[in-house]
Amino acid sequence: MQNQWMDYILLALFTGISITLIRSGSKEDKLQNVSIWKDRMIALIIFMVINISFWACFEQAGTSLTLFADRNVDRFIFGWEMPASMTQFFNPFFIILFGSIFSVMWVKLSKIGKNPSIPLKFCFGIVQLALGFLLTQVGFQFVNEAYQVPILTLVFLYMLHTTGELFLSPIGLSMVTKLSPKSMAGTAMGAWVLSFAIANYVGGKIAALTGGHGGGEVTSAEDGLLQYLDTFATIGYVLLAIAALIFVLNKPIQKLMHGVE
Repeated sequence: MQNQWMDYILLALFTGISITLIRSGSKEDKLQNVSIWKDRMIALIIFMVINISFWACFEQAGTSLTLFADRNVDRFIFGWEMPASMTQFFNPFFIILFGSIFSVMWVKLSKIGKNPSIPLKFCFGIVQLALGFLLTQVGFQFVNEAYQVPILTLVFLYMLHTTGELFLSPIGLSMVTKLSPKSMAGTAMGAWVLSFAIANYVGGKIAALTGGHGGGEVTSAEDGLLQYLDTFATIGYVLLAIAALIFVLNKPIQKLMHGVE
């Protein structure tokens, strides 16, 4: 019952802040005698929805993916068994490994005029997140007698999730400040932070779908593995559909942004 109330509260908050942003953008247009800010607020709301989609799935790292590592991943490395919780090390490791590379890459792409638009960066980030989840289907081809996939499955999954994160995470806050006028920058930033809160809540609901911890009773290692793989595949395909929609709407969204890059 409490979870149902939280559903309504977060939905009401998101609806309320969206209406507030659009109204504030319209007022700013009238004050400045332009037709920019309302469109930019609509673009921001679209990015908030995309942001929720990305992080709700990305945050499976601390929930379903860790449980998956504990139950259905062969974590033995040269006779040593890596604790399931230590698989959380992969994401920060790849952040350190690729962070500087991506920074240099964006600068060089900007210089030659090949830097992807903000919508396309979100699109490409979501594609990599989707491919990470779908990699579990590849790992299934190498499952052992204990119904465990190789540890490399998680290594490459987290690598793709991290590179996807590097496509959109660094541009989020700067994008919000560029899209919003100074008079409502604080409200816009608060709305952006709200999208992360909603994402984490939705992420918990997605984690429950994998079963074994609130989403149904798992009776065997085989059943558990199949439940995880089915859920991860569904997540992957849904994310690919979202990415395809963003790709198709790239130009209209850019038009709403009125030159913000």
